[in-house]
Amino acid sequence: MSSAEKAAQILPTLENYDLRVLQAIELGMIQHQVVPHEEVLRYSGLNINEIDHRLDILYKNELIYREKDPYLGYIMNYNGYDLLALNALVKAEILEYLGPSVGIGKEADVFEGVTPNNKTVAVKFHRLGRTSFRDTRRKREYLADRRHTSWLHQSRLAAEMEYNALIQMHDAEVQVPKPIHQNRHIIVMEFVKGNQLSDIISMDEPEIFLKDILHNVKKAYEAGLIHSDLSEYNVLVDELTKVWLIDWPQYITVDHPNAEEILYRDIGNIVYYFDRKYGTEMNKEEAIRFVKSKKESF
Repeated sequence: MSSAEKAAQILPTLENYDLRVLQAIELGMIQHQVVPHEEVLRYSGLNINEIDHRLDILYKNELIYREKDPYLGYIMNYNGYDLLALNALVKAEILEYLGPSVGIGKEADVFEGVTPNNKTVAVKFHRLGRTSFRDTRRKREYLADRRHTSWLHQSRLAAEMEYNALIQMHDAEVQVPKPIHQNRHIIVMEFVKGNQLSDIISMDEPEIFLKDILHNVKKAYEAGLIHSDLSEYNVLVDELTKVWLIDWPQYITVDHPNAEEILYRDIGNIVYYFDRKYGTEMNKEEAIRFVKSKKESF
């Protein structure tokens, strides 16, 4: 069972005081890698007998880790973080329940979800703790000035980054899933039923798909953003053969010092993929000229 599924299963069994203590640990983790027992007591506002009872419940449900050396303290894990975010989404009437998994990645899990009005949505859980803490800090510029950033907080920042990018791209009519809501490390967005470009075995007229992708890269560039991690793994093709650009947490703005280099890399990744798999004739230079030109079509 995944962390998100476990959290969804446990959530209805907890009481408000349990959630209050879990939120106290979350707050303490802004300043502490291991939150001291006395800090949990202070942040929660509960008496010591009540808090110890609640901590036992959270520990038995595998929502927190307990450390005893060099001091008694607690760490919230992804089960607990998932639970807090799901609880907030339910209370905000964004999500009714969590459905099946639709994708498990290196830095995110995606599930189907159902809203209170019975609409299917995508629920994306950012999971930056799966990669090396040091490596993640190196790659993600929005973490560069933070001395202590927990993996949970890194994931929240990634979700905020991606949610903001999706808002900007959707407004610019770039073909991205429509963003609906964000809480902590979770983004709720439009559900796109399709296949990852890398999983498609064959396609008719592949150059049409390549041009469609480049049109969307061009719109994003004109709106001021560069994906910065674009590849066949971050493009979906839906049932109507429309392309969608997904996974935006690493985007940069066009005024970034390395914007040109990163834009060329994104374009090169896509052009190379279509050339290697389908033998398309467009070269990287032609694609770059189109994206940076004022022409609306090839």
